[in-house]
Amino acid sequence: MRKTAPSPVLVLGGHGDIGAAICRRFAEAGHDVIATGSAEMDLSDPASIDAWFKQPRPAFGVLVHSAGLNVPRAFEDMTDDDVNKSFAVNITGFLRVMRHILPGLIEAKGHVVALSSIYGFLARTKRLPYVAAKHALIGCVQALALDMAPNGVRVNAVSPGYIDTKMTRTNLSPETIANLTSQIPAGRMGAPSDIAEVVYFLCTPASRYINGQDVVVDGGFSIDGARGTYPPRPLD
Repeated sequence: MRKTAPSPVLVLGGHGDIGAAICRRFAEAGHDVIATGSAEMDLSDPASIDAWFKQPRPAFGVLVHSAGLNVPRAFEDMTDDDVNKSFAVNITGFLRVMRHILPGLIEAKGHVVALSSIYGFLARTKRLPYVAAKHALIGCVQALALDMAPNGVRVNAVSPGYIDTKMTRTNLSPETIANLTSQIPAGRMGAPSDIAEVVYFLCTPASRYINGQDVVVDGGFSIDGARGTYPPRPLD
């Protein structure tokens, strides 16, 4: 019996640390993987998305949305553009891409995984656009899972906690990183590969009865109701 070739995979935000780890994991399993970043496809610009798909593309059976936008800013300094761009990158751009590849997803009875964040169900100061967009993204995943289930397409989310990436080290000081690491039960920040393994699992038959879920991968950070000291040490 001839083995079916693994479905081509599209990874949005595939050049970041987590996205690159996801690309490597699927490539190791024999998938053809295409990674995009803002240079190839600007998710905040519908014309950029449409232009990317005017070139010949494979029929993608897996879509991983690993792109995101997180620019810490106090509410009083925030603009409408900050909010609109965050929603465009996290939600509307992702949905536009999904509409472009929908025939391939349905044909393959494929998989969609969107990366949210623990701040898709928690919140944090100076992160309003990011927090709001990630909360909304989890709602999109749930609605898409219901809409796509009759076509055999599964849609799930993965919510990373603090992962040791360039973005984390850009947004947080060494003191803040040491502080939050002390509050993670696992005793460390996550590695990009920790996220890649969960994303890959959600696109395999081993997860065939998981749909519309948000899998939290944070070393136990978000479940600790007595996190840190009292009064809690600030993360900012």
